[in-house]
Amino acid sequence: MDNTREHYQQAGLTDRIYSELVSAGHELDSLHPDDLAGVDEFHLGGRMATDALLADLGVKAGSRVLDVGCGIGGAARTIACSTGCSVTGVDLTSAFVATARDLSAAVGMADTTTFREGNGLDLPFADAEFDVVVMLHVGMNIDDKGALMKELARVAAPGGTVAIYDIMRVGEGDLGFPMPWASSASASFLASPNDYRSAMVDAGLEPHEAIDRLELVRTALATASEHPPPVDLSHLMGENWPAMFANLRAALGAGVVSPTQLIAHRPPA
Repeated sequence: MDNTREHYQQAGLTDRIYSELVSAGHELDSLHPDDLAGVDEFHLGGRMATDALLADLGVKAGSRVLDVGCGIGGAARTIACSTGCSVTGVDLTSAFVATARDLSAAVGMADTTTFREGNGLDLPFADAEFDVVVMLHVGMNIDDKGALMKELARVAAPGGTVAIYDIMRVGEGDLGFPMPWASSASASFLASPNDYRSAMVDAGLEPHEAIDRLELVRTALATASEHPPPVDLSHLMGENWPAMFANLRAALGAGVVSPTQLIAHRPPA
């Protein structure tokens, strides 16, 4: 986990994001969650992918939702805004957790989103504490998918839902590094949709069929190219971002990996 923490850890994130927003003409005392969408939805497809996942989840205003690997809180804020529920986010990276809290406060969402530091393999929550558990672009950093799925299933209530949106291996071929989730191959743990499904079944979950979101991602990338957001992931990931993104696009284009959604239910008690 130390390699993962080091890969993502960045200093002064909040100030850097605010600086870019001000340069783009935004007033910091009147920020809206949409103003952050280019940088705080830290997964392929961004807001569009989060909305697609939400459409398949049926989250209600009273649902207890956990976002595992929440980053700087973008998906948590989108879920809370779209459904009226309260969302708890947990992330391994302390700088991300601090920035998530700052940004939620800045857009008036400190009461509906809560963030804390924690490990996806040892979540700091009670059994069956959440109705919906989501994890977006996290599994690529965790080798033991079996232990991960058992922990996600543990904190999901009977009758609840576990939803994964990860970059998964769908073909043969080597990857170039750095990637957005890892600086080197030693910190990258890609798995196939079937591997995820098997781990879910072993954890007592009932998975649906996997959904490939590559076309959605292509649409989102084209939209962002035509209408660049004021703050994007280059401001979050620093000087290595162009190389990371180029390597990822090459892997997507070669059919080696693809962004994949997989939803499972925990059987009722």
